[in-house]
Amino acid sequence: MLGKYWISLLLCVFVLQLAAQEDNVLPPTPKFKKMPRSEEPSAAPENAPNDDVPGTINHEKKDEEFKPFSKRKKFDLSKFIIEPNFNLSLGSGRFDVGLSPYVGYRIWQSKKAKSGSMTGLYAGGGITYYYTGFNNLEFVDPSGTFRFTTKAKFQTYGGGVFLQYNIWKGFFARARFEVLHRDLDDIDNAYLAAYGPPQNTQYKIVFPRIQKTIPSLLIGVGYNLLQSRNFFFPLMVSYNVLHTVVDQTYSLYPRGIVVQLGFINLF
Repeated sequence: MLGKYWISLLLCVFVLQLAAQEDNVLPPTPKFKKMPRSEEPSAAPENAPNDDVPGTINHEKKDEEFKPFSKRKKFDLSKFIIEPNFNLSLGSGRFDVGLSPYVGYRIWQSKKAKSGSMTGLYAGGGITYYYTGFNNLEFVDPSGTFRFTTKAKFQTYGGGVFLQYNIWKGFFARARFEVLHRDLDDIDNAYLAAYGPPQNTQYKIVFPRIQKTIPSLLIGVGYNLLQSRNFFFPLMVSYNVLHTVVDQTYSLYPRGIVVQLGFINLF
């Protein structure tokens, strides 16, 4: 029994050694057929493209295939002009507030202009809003016995566009077209409305509403009082080309000549 055991053990060891030898054998490598080497490479035809010739690079074709990403052009902040018009005033029985910011961007400049110069042609636009409130307006009843006080308001809103040419050191010429809508309480034609029983009659002041949309075209010259490259607070003299064809009673520019400080009409 012991002899059979040793024989079986030796056979197992022999089989394991054969299997290990087979695992260590490398797989067969492919054999490449040797080609006869030519003495000299054949010359390419004169009109043949360079990329057909071994060892050469067609730079023209390479440039066509590879084009680097170009940077997107951004707005140059130094080309902006900003006119942040704002007005606030308080008076006896009256309150005024206004906002009329305008922003422009340079669209053309002479090639002869110095570096960093703000001369050139600018285009832009803006919005406008005015509010005027009245307090303690007095009215008398038809008999002249009672006096009443009330409130009224004016509102103006709209916008416009402009072209401006900066001439030299703060001096400029400008053409501005704007359309403004006016919503007004008609103070001049207010009336008293009576209501209630005869023994307890009460009165209410009624304002007719005025709704007007008025265009204007201001052409003139001015000077930037801020002496800033980008911010404007102008003193300007303009002519309203449309003043004869609009309702001058409700226009902000009833006369032909307009003198403005910022967006406030001086006269």
